[in-house]
Amino acid sequence: MAWIRTAIGLLLGIAAASAVVFYLGISQKDLVASLHDVQPQPLILAAFGALVLMALQSLRWWIVMRPVLQLRYGQAFKAMMVGFFFNVLLPARGGDLLRVQYLGKRTGISRAKLLGTEIVDFWSDKWGWVTAFAMVCLLGTPPSWLFRALPLIGGVVVSVGLLLALMGSGLLRRGPEWLANLRDGFAANRWKRLLLVVTVIAPLPWLWETFVIQMAGHALSLDLTVMQSFAALTAFNVATAVPSPGNAGSFEAGGTLALTAFGIPKETALAFIFVYHLTQVVPGFIGGILVLVLERETLFGRKSLLRFGQPALADVAPVVDSDLMN
Repeated sequence: MAWIRTAIGLLLGIAAASAVVFYLGISQKDLVASLHDVQPQPLILAAFGALVLMALQSLRWWIVMRPVLQLRYGQAFKAMMVGFFFNVLLPARGGDLLRVQYLGKRTGISRAKLLGTEIVDFWSDKWGWVTAFAMVCLLGTPPSWLFRALPLIGGVVVSVGLLLALMGSGLLRRGPEWLANLRDGFAANRWKRLLLVVTVIAPLPWLWETFVIQMAGHALSLDLTVMQSFAALTAFNVATAVPSPGNAGSFEAGGTLALTAFGIPKETALAFIFVYHLTQVVPGFIGGILVLVLERETLFGRKSLLRFGQPALADVAPVVDSDLMN
């Protein structure tokens, strides 16, 4: 059941954070003292920055999605918020799958085809990290562990890239209908379009959030460099391998370890990552609730997780690509 998976994920996240607290020997008294010294203004700006970050992520996803579904950008942004809302509640980014369900219900597009574009977007995001990493290296020397993250994320980029090439080659044309739809979702984007996404659009969320972390650091009088901010960003993204809902616990564990490696006091590092996490979760979570309420969704209905009202995307139609039909 979903609530059991959520509880297990939450326990894993708490265990990860607890392990870091124990490993670093963090003092509860000093941690509370650090939280008392928080200045609210940088955190308020970081919360607005979270909405800009979601807008940039929506832009990347919208461009990847358009060959399959002629979605307006505003609709893509709303769908992203709905997915984020459920990512806070469900483990292992289950909200991304519900975003596919959300759009599939409203447009009649195959969920498998939409899932294919989701995987392309995931690949674009990780390629964006590689590009952003190269740019950030021009501004500072990365720590050795960040170089070790490069093969990990690069391996994901290469693996999914090979899958994209395989799907686009037409070698998997035979098979069940869901597989054909999934292949169409992969193959919908031409390489010129993907090149634009991965080189121009995909690095923007990573670079923007690096700036937001720098700005938010002033809430605890931290003067973070670009490299320190990018390293913390990378660390808590890698830590999301722990499938906790909303990355609770795993986010704090990864970010705290990254900042303490730069010599930042451990209590201050944990306090900052905790409050920063809140600034990134709360705006999108509230935005997702507003979208669901305005579109008259009923959560946890008797018959299904979502009971849909009047479709909000009735004016959206699938894109018919003659190359995919042949």
